[in-house]
Amino acid sequence: MHYISLLFRDKLLDRVAQAIDEVEYYSHKLAIIVLSTDERQELESGLIEDGITFINVSKLLSKKLVSLSINERICQIEDLFVDVAADCGKDKWLTKLDIFCEPSLQTDILSLLKWLSKSQLIVAIWPGCIEGSSLVYAKPGSQDYRTYSLNELKNIQVINACNGVIK
Repeated sequence: MHYISLLFRDKLLDRVAQAIDEVEYYSHKLAIIVLSTDERQELESGLIEDGITFINVSKLLSKKLVSLSINERICQIEDLFVDVAADCGKDKWLTKLDIFCEPSLQTDILSLLKWLSKSQLIVAIWPGCIEGSSLVYAKPGSQDYRTYSLNELKNIQVINACNGVIK
């Protein structure tokens, strides 16, 4: 790993630790990390070395949902998500949340994260990007397109770590 990547990783870990301290006093104990795909892939191995475990939500939920009908999936996805995310915390981060943007599941990814973060600390890597003043998943016009105004996320820590800059 390059020196810049080590510095970036250390800054990210410091910012996440700060966010975790801050959300302790919020109604939602939720920290969302926004990374580009390239940065996410490069950093994952380094973060694992630092003791961070990643919970691949899409993979684990897919295994549980595959044998269910569409209606059963819609009815059970929240409960199944609680089981998958039960161990999430400062050293276990949720990643690969794309499954919640699947239109047939009729879920709202941010609502689920907020709901779960009322009872436990959640650190999640957002599967999209920040465009302007919005948290975005997919491209406009796509069936799975989602957008959330950052102004509406006042009690949530959003760490914008795209392009090597941590805000």
